[in-house]
Amino acid sequence: MLDLATEFARLNDEQKRAVQTEGNAVVLAGPGSGKTDTLVIKVAHLLSTNIRPPRGLACITFNKDAVQEFEQRLGQFGVYSSSRIFLGTVHSFCLNCIVRNFGPLVIPTLSSDIHVAPPIRARDLLQRAIEKHIYYGGRYYDSTITRFRRAQACGEDTSGFDDKDPLIVQDYLESLAAEGLIDFEGMIGAALDLIDKEPAICDFIAARFPWLLIDEYQDLGCPLHQIVVRLLAHSSIKIFAVGDPDQTVYDFTGADPRYLNELTTRRDFETIRLRFNYRSGRRLIMASQAVLAPVEPRNYEPDPKRRDPGEVYFEQVGGGYDVQAIHIARSIIPRLDQQGIRREEIAVLYRSNGSLVRAICRELEEAEIPFVAERDGLYPRSPFVRWLQRCAAWGMSDNDAPIEFDDLIVTYTQWRRQAGFETFEGGSLQSRRRLHEFLSNNSQPGGTLRNWLEAAERELDLSALLNHAELADSVEDFGKLVQSTKEGGRIADYAVADFARDGRIVGKVTVTTLHSSKGRQFDAVIMAGLQESVIPFRQWNGSRRIFSEPSNMREERRLFYVGFTRARRYVFLVYSPTFVNDRGYRVDLGPSRFVNEIQKRLEQEDRSQQSYDARP
Repeated sequence: MLDLATEFARLNDEQKRAVQTEGNAVVLAGPGSGKTDTLVIKVAHLLSTNIRPPRGLACITFNKDAVQEFEQRLGQFGVYSSSRIFLGTVHSFCLNCIVRNFGPLVIPTLSSDIHVAPPIRARDLLQRAIEKHIYYGGRYYDSTITRFRRAQACGEDTSGFDDKDPLIVQDYLESLAAEGLIDFEGMIGAALDLIDKEPAICDFIAARFPWLLIDEYQDLGCPLHQIVVRLLAHSSIKIFAVGDPDQTVYDFTGADPRYLNELTTRRDFETIRLRFNYRSGRRLIMASQAVLAPVEPRNYEPDPKRRDPGEVYFEQVGGGYDVQAIHIARSIIPRLDQQGIRREEIAVLYRSNGSLVRAICRELEEAEIPFVAERDGLYPRSPFVRWLQRCAAWGMSDNDAPIEFDDLIVTYTQWRRQAGFETFEGGSLQSRRRLHEFLSNNSQPGGTLRNWLEAAERELDLSALLNHAELADSVEDFGKLVQSTKEGGRIADYAVADFARDGRIVGKVTVTTLHSSKGRQFDAVIMAGLQESVIPFRQWNGSRRIFSEPSNMREERRLFYVGFTRARRYVFLVYSPTFVNDRGYRVDLGPSRFVNEIQKRLEQEDRSQQSYDARP
């Protein structure tokens, strides 16, 4: 177990200030700034010095991957989710701490046992509502509906939306209500509505959780921001918000950096900027700033102890996407092999699914380079599925994947507590025995994955667990996984050992999107398909026969910045003078302007350094 005082001493001055502040605070944390360490130590510090039982705190974040990381990190300090400590997503917080607790008291027709709509059912009902009002079927329209619902919930201007959007939302919500369901967006909207109807709810929340800590604040949207504003206005709760406006990449769902920036302007908030980047070298930091903020530098500094500046490689190849993929597989990755970079520390990032990623996967296969294509569609790769893969590996005593049983039981127990089946923080003897017996009795590597999953569902009460709110989207994940193992499924021939090995990233290159790279880090990042019109995205104007200028350049810069700043040591920018897009048209706009901006900035730095070195 980690010692809190020792870990606190390792923090820099800004991080220590964030941990020790006694009031509302906004922590602006750029890439590699150690924000997770700061947040975890802040939670442990508050629980050990400021908050007396039975009161506690709530720590919420954007997705379950981050929740799982916090659970593991806090567990190292002996801190586990319990009745006084909430660790979960914003959706789970709104549903379990607000809607279920107070909904029936404010709205008698609202049941405390409200059911969460499985995502596949929610999408089906939304699609029906969209097709009722939009003749072309409304593909990709769901993000527009999400933005409209958030704006509507917050009382923001909706005049820029289509007149049919309110009708679509009304039909969709009525369909959900008819089946006694609530979707994930509805959880936050319902919580905000309840607080507006009965502000005293804020006092009850503050009585239980005098501190609310929020990670990735910039991605959580207006409804949560309005909940925070109301909590501040109607209770004594303290808010500790961590985020980075420059890493807002979910604009299409209504995320907006202005909500985090608004907190920094409040007189009752202290603003703390973490200025050190412990991930990337000086040269990489400089290059990323050339794209993000050429006239508004953020003045991030590298780790003072670091001597390696990192390097950017400009990889221009002729022939478009196919040749880029060949170059990645036959040239770049072998060069990284020679540098001693492990395969799991290499990421190939791309904008969106299409011919580029298909070419990359094909060439990696032909070059016999193991990789994980995170959107290959074989089966979902959610935290729940990854936990199952770790269970399979432990059951086989796979020495190549050392996994502690205690790590598995912590996650299993956490889910059982969320479902109301468990009260012991370390896991009851019954739960530990159940998981251990299942893994020990189903450890034949050659056994079929289908039989193993059926046994897991039966012996671990997975159906009951998955129907709980925090795991509601895993109902669909588990269903897809089981379906893919049936006759005719894409992994119908998988043995348990195949499933366990496929879950490991050791020795495998990661192939994923720029959006999905957020929150991760690698020694080397290969950014492919860096063509003008792809990133930044430019729409073809058929009537004028030209590409229009990007509609949201700030968003495009942030997306590129997020991908670029995943790298610790090397970034490879791969592009072609011309390429054939996914519609079969030849585009000759040249490389992305971001490539040119980085190249220009680094050349200026090199000339300045040469002049400095040439001084007498």
